[in-house]
Amino acid sequence: MQNFSKESLSITEEKLNKFKQLFPEVFSEGKVDFERLKLILGENTSISNERYVLNWADKSEAFTAIQIPTTKTLYPVPEESVKFNSTKNIFIEGENLEVLKILQKSYFGKIKMIYIDPPYNTGSDNFIYPDKFSETKEEYLKKIKEKDEKGYLLKEGLFRKNSKENGQFHSNWLNMMYPRLFLAKNLLKDDGVIFISIDDNEVHNLRLLMNEIFGEENFVSEIVWRKTDNQANIGKIARVKEYILLYTKSIDLLVLNKIVLTEKAKKEYRYNDIKGQFRRAILLNKTRARHFFDVKTPSGNILKGPWMKKESEFYEMEKQNRIHWTKGGEELPYGKIYLKDSDGQLPNDFLSIEFGSNQEASLELESLFNKRYFDFPKSSTLMKHFINIGSNSNDIILDFFAGSGTTAQAVMELNKEDGGNRKFICVQLPEKTEENSEAFKAGYKTIAEISKERIRRAAKKIEAEVKEESSDLSLSGEGREKECPDLGFKVYKLKESNFKIWRSDMVSDEEELKAGIDLFKNPLKDGAKEENVLLELLLKSGYDLNVKVEPIEIDKYKIYCINNNELIVCLEKVSDRIISKILELKPVRCLMLDSLFDGQDSFKTNTVLQLQNAEIDLVVI
Repeated sequence: MQNFSKESLSITEEKLNKFKQLFPEVFSEGKVDFERLKLILGENTSISNERYVLNWADKSEAFTAIQIPTTKTLYPVPEESVKFNSTKNIFIEGENLEVLKILQKSYFGKIKMIYIDPPYNTGSDNFIYPDKFSETKEEYLKKIKEKDEKGYLLKEGLFRKNSKENGQFHSNWLNMMYPRLFLAKNLLKDDGVIFISIDDNEVHNLRLLMNEIFGEENFVSEIVWRKTDNQANIGKIARVKEYILLYTKSIDLLVLNKIVLTEKAKKEYRYNDIKGQFRRAILLNKTRARHFFDVKTPSGNILKGPWMKKESEFYEMEKQNRIHWTKGGEELPYGKIYLKDSDGQLPNDFLSIEFGSNQEASLELESLFNKRYFDFPKSSTLMKHFINIGSNSNDIILDFFAGSGTTAQAVMELNKEDGGNRKFICVQLPEKTEENSEAFKAGYKTIAEISKERIRRAAKKIEAEVKEESSDLSLSGEGREKECPDLGFKVYKLKESNFKIWRSDMVSDEEELKAGIDLFKNPLKDGAKEENVLLELLLKSGYDLNVKVEPIEIDKYKIYCINNNELIVCLEKVSDRIISKILELKPVRCLMLDSLFDGQDSFKTNTVLQLQNAEIDLVVI
């Protein structure tokens, strides 16, 4: 029989376990013996402080934020969702550091691509800092007061402006970013990628931060994007660009997809022969080539090189009529690269407004709402470009600074265009909109409400387009109806745990001690709903938000079969008939509330033995 952890994955414990697998000999009584480690590593260790390192005020607190697990959970909100029971897309409303911690067990190593558009730290950004690490009773009570009556974070509380006059202006931003990026890396597949939008204010610090977290060797590109086709005559020099930093979890495993040839690229295929259009590739290169052999030109002259191809490769190309000779003047051979053989072109590190602009993004959002509710949204054209090169048709794309919801719309649009089955997970803080804003006047009290409504409206627009295209195909007799992609999304909200949490630091008198003892009798909080309890147990057991859950009724009580009977959860009743059914289903594990045994120790002991004999792991909460 095992105990159940009511906390998220302990990152420290996870790292120590991996370290122990590599260096078991340096552990003594469960702790690392650094002297022994230095002996093993020899010259590869450094104890000097004089080395290249990124440091800032309170950096140690960023590590503390990573190490402290969360007891929080997610609640399903079907009434705000679209097609809750069938969709695989996810929208989570809540503070993203806590959400990332909750997702650690369920999505560890499962995300192919992350895109984020975090605060740029311009001096007018609002973001949460500092993150709470360990709270005393007084701090906990203070935190409660930092929310309004509807549970929204007050901007004068933890959610505040980071002004340039602040002595720790850059440090605050780095402390906010570091733990989130660290946790995000854990969620990526080994060949996964992360794109981060940023501007001149913090691009230098972000590059160093990412080098530390992901490793400098896993840097892929610093992409420059021309964000506007207008130029404001403000400041010393007009700013028309932003950056997108691209890193991968493992550069050795990274494969980026090529992009479809642009019209400009197609114009390079300006030559023709009987096989079709082709462009020329240089074969004779005096600075880069290193192969020397004689080649006779059509007029009888001899060229000695240096050549880009080996001699055998050159003459094989000639045999296949893949050599193009220039006419007139100096005769030079070029390789033929045919348009029909092209599988696309490599993405590059400069994106023009052809890949979307701020103006296009604003108009796109305005066309959905008929008003401008959001400042500086990203273009879905830009987002589709990143999704195209950074993921495949069945992958999961995560955005934990979801903002206006562009990533979600881009995923749905791309699935419609190429028949893909990508899924999105978007996370957005319920940041309050300004009371004098158009969004607030229209009834959108938080940014998260705008995000959700944008996804709903974009989905309806895509659905209408699919129907229209299907109708056109039907009328022309060109084929069957076009299939509609997954246009739904499940909404979840970050909430406190359904379970009572023992806090020794919050016990100050006998009454509070008695209340603490009572939680061992019934671990659930009063009013905890069964569907919320079930979801919390599944998340903390490592199951994702789309896991298959099948309820089975026995004598009017439900048990839940998870992932084709891999796990069974009992929350309502334990009886002989229920135990018999569990033994019949033969799960790997079974989760039960201890309170269901209601003090029947002999029945509990017998249940433990029966499941043990059937090789079913019993976890009691």
